Amino acid sequence: MRNLLFIFLAGITLFGCNTYSEEQKSSLNADAENYAKKNQWKYEVLDGGLILEVLKKGTGTEKIQAGSMVSISYKGTLTNGKKFDVTEPGKPFEANLKGLIGGFQIGLLNQVSGTKLRLVIPPHLGYGDDPLDKIPANSILIFEITIEKVF
Repeated sequence: MRNLLFIFLAGITLFGCNTYSEEQKSSLNADAENYAKKNQWKYEVLDGGLILEVLKKGTGTEKIQAGSMVSISYKGTLTNGKKFDVTEPGKPFEANLKGLIGGFQIGLLNQVSGTKLRLVIPPHLGYGDDPLDKIPANSILIFEITIEKVF
């Protein structure tokens, strides 16, 4: 579970601590979108250049709001396909949405339980320009997420 805490702590320390110029953000956003295009995903671009693809619509009734607690299962990979984090089977990660990285905060907002989605997160909405464990600096992150519960 050490890796799971990583997302939480990074969200607290990095969301809002932005060292990217608008030009850099634009370039990184283009890189993220090009990755999704190359893979022929059906996606939409959200705030900050976040790429969202809904893989399966959930049937839950409660939408995730800014202060919601969420229980999610996920797998995180880099654009080269290398996995850097995954939840253990049957042990979803629980956190307040406010404590997660910016890409999760934007991408999970208004989603419901049962939803499965893919996020392509540019560095300024992820872990930024500092290398962290298995994640190089300025990495675009790919997360496949299943929303298990909203509470």
